[in-house]
Order: sequence, then C-alpha cells, then structure tokens
Amino acid sequence: MTRQREDSMSIVFRDLLMLLALLMLTLVVLLIPLIEVKQETVQTEIEKAAGDMIAEISWASDSPADIDLWTDAPGEERVGYSMPFGKIFNLVRDDLGRDVDYSGLNYEFSFSRGIPDGRYRFSIVYYTDNDQGETPVDVRISIRHRQGKLMIPIYEDVMTLDYPGQEKGIVTFTMEDKKLVPESRSFEPFDIFHSTLKQSQTKSK
Repeated sequence: MTRQREDSMSIVFRDLLMLLALLMLTLVVLLIPLIEVKQETVQTEIEKAAGDMIAEISWASDSPADIDLWTDAPGEERVGYSMPFGKIFNLVRDDLGRDVDYSGLNYEFSFSRGIPDGRYRFSIVYYTDNDQGETPVDVRISIRHRQGKLMIPIYEDVMTLDYPGQEKGIVTFTMEDKKLVPESRSFEPFDIFHSTLKQSQTKSK
C-alpha cells in the first residue's frame, strides 16, 4: 500500500515538473517576438540618429593640432567650426586638439539629415598647432552614405596636412536619388574654409 502511494506521488511530481517545463517553454516562445521587436526599434533609432551621410576625420590622439572638417552641401550650404548648423549637415563634434580636449581622442564628424540631389564637397583645414611646432599631421578620413541599413563608403583614405593654415580639398561628388553618381568623384584642388573666410571679410568691409 505504501509502495503504491509512493508511486502515485512520483507520478504526480513528474507531471507537475513537465507542466512547469511546458509553461516555461510557452512563455519563452511568447516573449521572443517582443524581444526582437524591441531590439529592432532600438537599432532603428540608433541608425536614424547616425545620419544619412557621415563624414569623419581623426588624427593621432597625442597631437596638439586642431584640425577642422568642412562640408559644402547642395544650395551652397557650408558647415564647419564657425557655422556648425545647416539645413542638411550638422558638425556634431568640433575637436580642438589634445591640450584643449580631455576626451583622449582627436576626432571630428558631421551628419546629414537626408541626402538631397546635388554636388557635395569636403575639405580639411590645419587650423592651429597650438604653439607646438609646425609638425605635419596625418588625417584619417571616412565619408559614407546610407543605403538601407548599410553605410556605403564614398571615400576612405589618409591625407597629410603640412603646416597651420593649410586647407586640402578631400573629394567632390554628386548624389542622385540618394545614390552616388558613378564617375562623379573628383579630386581637383579646391577650398571651402578659405573662400568662406574671404567672402565674410569682403562683406564686413
């Protein structure tokens, strides 16, 4: 009699364990879609925040040099340290060099809101060496545009600025329907900062 009772208790206990396991499995199956939706939502928000076109420059973290990134978007919109906000581009980070920035990075970047059709230009300027000697600076450059969930490179390379005050045009290209027009990239010399400075000086006279 005792043996039969023990067997019955074992069966009941086993059934309870199986029921709990099934409940746990059901909960996991029901929660997985919710978790995936949440992750996708967060990822989408991050992608939106990252901008549709991204231009980045960086140089040695121990360099005291102040290097500036300039953009010239359709509609003659010029964005740089002295005019950081435009309809298309925003200069999100203006780095002033090692001794004036405590982040441990020498890094600047601009984001765009949308990619209107037209011509785009980017340049870098050796603004100042912060009295540390006229040392050449190697600048890493990356310009990319969004295509779906991918960021497609337009230009990635290293350029050298040799002395304070020097400006070098990086690249000029045309975008159409949010895509790079084939064969539109040009590396002919140009400037953005210096011509903008001349225009402002002329207007102030």
